[in-house]
Amino acid sequence: MQLKTSYQYIPVTNLQQALEWYSEHLGFKLAVEDPICLELRTESGVRVFLIPNDEGKVTSHMNYTNGVQATYGFIVAEDIHLLYQQFKDKGIKVGKLTDYQGLSFKFFDPDGNAIELWGDYPTT
Repeated sequence: MQLKTSYQYIPVTNLQQALEWYSEHLGFKLAVEDPICLELRTESGVRVFLIPNDEGKVTSHMNYTNGVQATYGFIVAEDIHLLYQQFKDKGIKVGKLTDYQGLSFKFFDPDGNAIELWGDYPTT
């Protein structure tokens, strides 16, 4: 077996507003509109499914005593420092820029879902 890619389910309170947010900030486009979810894709093939979270009871991250850990994230090709500053400038809630096997940072969508952007393993 050879795995091609992956996908995530992201619980949101408003599918259309989340579609707009994920399109604007992460470059996703609507691929499939299903009665129970919206499937979004990037040009490079990354897929997410926005699913209803009407009562806000579903979380997409792990809660530890020392903070929140994202359960999913995206590896980016762009300069992680630049992306971090761009997210801050747009008013997106971000965590600290950390350096653990490569630079990364957490950010939060409008529903409070913690997501991580990672610049991948260092090349030097």
